[in-house]
Amino acid sequence: MKFVAIHNPPFDIFIRGPNGTFTVRGVALNIINWMSRYYNFKVTLVAVNETLVEKFGTNEAAYHQLIEEKDIDGIICAFGLTLDRMKRMDYTSSFSWVDGFSLVVPRPGEESRLFAFTGPFQPTVWLFILISLMFIVGVMAVFTWFYKNPSFSNYKDISITNRKEDNTMMNPGRNRISSYVSSYLIYVVNILTNQGCREAFDRHSFRILAGFWLLGAMVLVNSYSGIVISSLTVPKMKPPIESLEDLASNKEIGIVLRHDMTMGIQILGAASGVYKVLGDKARLDPKQVVGDAFKLNKMLETGKYAYPFIQTFNTWFVALQYKKDGRCRFHATKPLPVPHGYYFWLTKKGSSNTKLLSDGLIKLWESGITRFWTNSAIGLAKAAECFDSKRQKSSARQVPIRLYDLTSAFLILGIGLGLAILCFLIELIKSKFQQGRRQLMQLKGRGCIDLK
Repeated sequence: MKFVAIHNPPFDIFIRGPNGTFTVRGVALNIINWMSRYYNFKVTLVAVNETLVEKFGTNEAAYHQLIEEKDIDGIICAFGLTLDRMKRMDYTSSFSWVDGFSLVVPRPGEESRLFAFTGPFQPTVWLFILISLMFIVGVMAVFTWFYKNPSFSNYKDISITNRKEDNTMMNPGRNRISSYVSSYLIYVVNILTNQGCREAFDRHSFRILAGFWLLGAMVLVNSYSGIVISSLTVPKMKPPIESLEDLASNKEIGIVLRHDMTMGIQILGAASGVYKVLGDKARLDPKQVVGDAFKLNKMLETGKYAYPFIQTFNTWFVALQYKKDGRCRFHATKPLPVPHGYYFWLTKKGSSNTKLLSDGLIKLWESGITRFWTNSAIGLAKAAECFDSKRQKSSARQVPIRLYDLTSAFLILGIGLGLAILCFLIELIKSKFQQGRRQLMQLKGRGCIDLK
C-alpha cells in the first residue's frame, strides 16, 4: 500500500531533504510498520506535494493527493471527522487517538514596576485622596485667614516650622488666603508621609481638623505601606490565560489558528459567542491563520500567540521549548470545556483496505502500544518542572528588592529633579529681569537715560 506522509507533530515528524528526499518518524510510522509486518504487506511512502501545501495547506494537500492520485491508498496520520471529509473519503471504524482540548499560551511575565507606587490603591481612591487633601488645605487656609483677621477675632499663632524665616507667612499684614496654601500643603503632605509637623494654631477648631486628618492619614499610610512592601518583595505576575474567554479579552496575546484543523474551522466559521470573538481576533492579521505545522511553530515560538489544540500537542510543544531554552516559556492550560476529539485514519473512497487498517488500530489501542509510542514522542518527563504545580508555587517566594522593582521611585525623583531645575531657571530669569529693571529705574532717576 502507498501512503502520503505529512508533518503532524508531535505524532509524526516529516523533514524534507535534498533532491526530493525526505525522512519520516513518529507514531504513525510505527503503526503502519507494525501493520505491514502483522498483515504481511509492503508500505511505500510518498511526500505531500509542496506546491499543493503552499496553495491549500498541509491537510488539504494530502486530501487532494489521496482523492486524485489513483495509486494512493491513505494518509499516515489521524484526522478529526467533518461532514466534508466523510463525503470525500472513507475513514477507519476505529479511532487511533482521542484527546481533550486545551490552550498552549506564553507563560505570563512580571508586571511593569514603573508605576508600582500607584498600584496599592485604585484610581478612585487616589482621586478621593487628592480631593480630601485639597479640601483640608482649603479649610486650614480659611481658618487661618479668620484667625488673623482683626475684624473677626484675636489670634494667637504658633509657627508651623521652627524656622524664623517662615514666621513671616503668619504676620497680620499678609492676610490673603492664597498666601497660606503652600504652607498648609506642605503641612498635610508631611503628615501623609509620616514626617510629622507642628500644629499651626492652638485653636480647638484647627486642632480637631488636623487631628482627624492625622487619623485618616494613618489608615491610608499603613494600608499603602503594607501593600507596597509585599508587592516589592514578591514578584507580581500578569494574569494568566486559562480559558478561551481569558484569551478573547487579553490585549497582549493574539491567537493563531490552522484553517485545515477541526478547531480552527469551528472558530473561523463561528457566527456568535467566544468563538466569533476569537475568529475576528485571528482575522486581524492574515499571518495568524496558517495551514502548515512549520509556520504554526514559528508563530508560537515568538511568544506572542496562543493556540487551541489537543492536550498532547500542547504538552509536547511546552517540552520542546523547554529543551531549546532551558526554561518554561510556555504553559499548557487545563482542559477546555469542549467535546473531546476523536481522530481516524482516512483512506480512498470505496477502498477495501479500510477494514484492515481499522482492525489493526483496534489491536494497537487495546494493547496500549499507541499511547506508549505517543507518550515517548511527547517527552513530558524531560520538562517535568513545567507541569509540576507544586514546584511552580514554591518558586513564588520573597526575593531581595531589585533596582527594577524601584523604577517608580527613581522616576518620581527624576521628575522632581527636572521640575526643580526648571523652577530654578525660571527664578533665575525672573531675578535677572527684576535686577535689570531696578538698575534701569535707578539710571532713569539720576537722569542718565531718557526712556522716551
